[in-house]
Amino acid sequence: MHQLALPIQAPTPPTLDNFVCGRNNEALAALRTLASSPGAQTFMYLWGLKGSGKSHLLQGLSVALGQQTAFLPLFIDVQHDSDTLLGEETILLIDNVNLARPSLGESLFHAWNRFREKGGHMICTGDCPPAQLPLAPELTSRLAWGEVYRLHNLNDEEKWAALKLKATSNAIPISDDAITYLMMHANRDMPSLMQALDQLDTLSLSSQRTISISLVRAYLASMHSSI
Repeated sequence: MHQLALPIQAPTPPTLDNFVCGRNNEALAALRTLASSPGAQTFMYLWGLKGSGKSHLLQGLSVALGQQTAFLPLFIDVQHDSDTLLGEETILLIDNVNLARPSLGESLFHAWNRFREKGGHMICTGDCPPAQLPLAPELTSRLAWGEVYRLHNLNDEEKWAALKLKATSNAIPISDDAITYLMMHANRDMPSLMQALDQLDTLSLSSQRTISISLVRAYLASMHSSI
């Protein structure tokens, strides 16, 4: 059987420019300032619920800063190497610091002190305010020492705009009505909506169809039947 080679392009990576900020203008402005002028010492903590854009912003900042940056995303049930924090990088980005195990938390504590003494930047994200993090008190106090920003989840209009921006940036052939239908009938959190859009893009390419309401309806029906 001849297999059709699909023209699948790599998704546009998260950047500070393609972040739909909603009510998060202040946090985005602070990260833009750091990206454009990383000379001054910076300690920053961003926190918010799932889907508020923490990972997007941190990945976007990593792209903007480039060299001398260590980016470490933390995941549940994954043991992370604390030696990552002992390199020569002067900028340390930790995503989901709330998942840090004790050994990594201790390394973060020493890294913070090192940057405080010798200069550097540490930007972390978490799912709650610093004082509520399940980490050692000496580390949470340091995370609260610098700039702290709460990230707010997008409202429906802003979610629609974020989906439209992703579709436009990645040349995903989805109609505006189909975006609206997807938001009305799919899981409403941003990670789920973005994942659905990626899967619809693949379905569109394989079926050589534009993503219309009927294709979204068929996709959602197949998802429900597979549960």
